[in-house]
Amino acid sequence: MTEETAEMKSSASKGGKPVQIITDSSCDLPQEIIDRLKILIVPLQIEINGEEFTDGVNLTHHQFFEKMAASPTLPKTSQPSPQSFIDVFREGLKRHSEILSIHLSSRLSGTMEGALMARNDVEGEISIFDSLSGSLGVGLQVLKACELVKEGLGKQAILERLAEYREQMRVVVYLETLENAVKGGRVSKPKEIVANLLNLKPVVHVEEGYVKILKTLRGKKKGIRMLLDEMEKKGVDYSNRIVGITHCDCLEDALALKEEIMQRFKPAEIILTTMGPVIGTHAGTGGLLVCF
Repeated sequence: MTEETAEMKSSASKGGKPVQIITDSSCDLPQEIIDRLKILIVPLQIEINGEEFTDGVNLTHHQFFEKMAASPTLPKTSQPSPQSFIDVFREGLKRHSEILSIHLSSRLSGTMEGALMARNDVEGEISIFDSLSGSLGVGLQVLKACELVKEGLGKQAILERLAEYREQMRVVVYLETLENAVKGGRVSKPKEIVANLLNLKPVVHVEEGYVKILKTLRGKKKGIRMLLDEMEKKGVDYSNRIVGITHCDCLEDALALKEEIMQRFKPAEIILTTMGPVIGTHAGTGGLLVCF
């Protein structure tokens, strides 16, 4: 055991937390977990129909989906301001001597870049980690980092273990509608009409930090069933793993999915929560995400 690791273990055994974990509001972790683990959050910004909001500060997830449904245009999300990062980094360094900041995929947002730039304006030990994921795909990596801190690992060891965990993670999303893709200009209205007529439901996944179409299926049941099939394909024992589910204002579907996952895979824990504005803007109402 190295001197650093011994010191970390000693600190952890006394109830201390030598590394402060920070993330952004795209992680979609329930507030109870954020409070319990003392995770610091840097909020992203959202603009809906000309109104500006701060994710999780003056806009709840439920309010977001209501406003998005009523808006003729797609909401716009933007990375946190440099000052937001600086303020949270400084707060973290008041608590602990080192920071590990875990963020939304650099291939989906400029959030990582903003964190790296802000780090240059703050004195202290700050490591920035690219989750290459979104929603609870970020959140589960944050929880893994907190677990490793509790075990007493040094920051470099945490980063190595976290990279391994990131490589093993799958994030798969069922899309109920193409409405947001049309609003965002990625899909034409005629294609949406055809998809609706044929009851086509896309299933996408996160691969190397990008969102890519996995398959398009006919019907909701087949689309949601594919989420379970992808879990089966992974071929692992879920009894000691956390599975994450986020939903886009479709709690009933999410609860049904949770029950099926519990019966079929018996994971150690399932975290079920709403999807926030950052990923929810693109997933659209009725979307379901599972990460494992």
